[in-house]
Amino acid sequence: MKLHQMPVDGRMKKRLGAISPDVKRILEHPEFRKLRGFPRYGYTNTHDHSLRVADMASRLAGKMGVDKESAVRVGLLHDMCFVSYYRNRRIPKKERHPGLYAFYHPEEAAENAKKFGLDRKELDAIRAHMFPLAVHLPKNRLALVLTLCDKKISAQECFYSFCRKIRLKMSEKK
Repeated sequence: MKLHQMPVDGRMKKRLGAISPDVKRILEHPEFRKLRGFPRYGYTNTHDHSLRVADMASRLAGKMGVDKESAVRVGLLHDMCFVSYYRNRRIPKKERHPGLYAFYHPEEAAENAKKFGLDRKELDAIRAHMFPLAVHLPKNRLALVLTLCDKKISAQECFYSFCRKIRLKMSEKK
């Protein structure tokens, strides 16, 4: 599936929100909506990235024998970290968030996701989603679904951003 075939629009949110009242509550929560302010890959944001991961996780969950609602919850909340790794470069070193984003954000996201009532298995999946960079290993199929979906969506977003930059450079030369 190509990234342009996965638009983040009202239909995707409606489809995800219909899974359960709990998922709808996450989608409407102000903390989750704040993720729109955190850029990713030069053209998207953490909110939309999380929607794409949750959408893909909802489809893969059934094929892997994983609870669909649980897969969507972890997909939505796996990057619930309010630090911009883009802005971090412009902040004086002594005021920056310590460590590299890829290593610390799974722990921070799991901590922030606790307020949504996730169980231990779901929190473990969030902690492990950066495997093999994170210190936590995927221990169950839910963690594997989240890890695979996040990697695929991230790769698509990076590639799309890269191609977009090339197109812009090429159009400047004309």
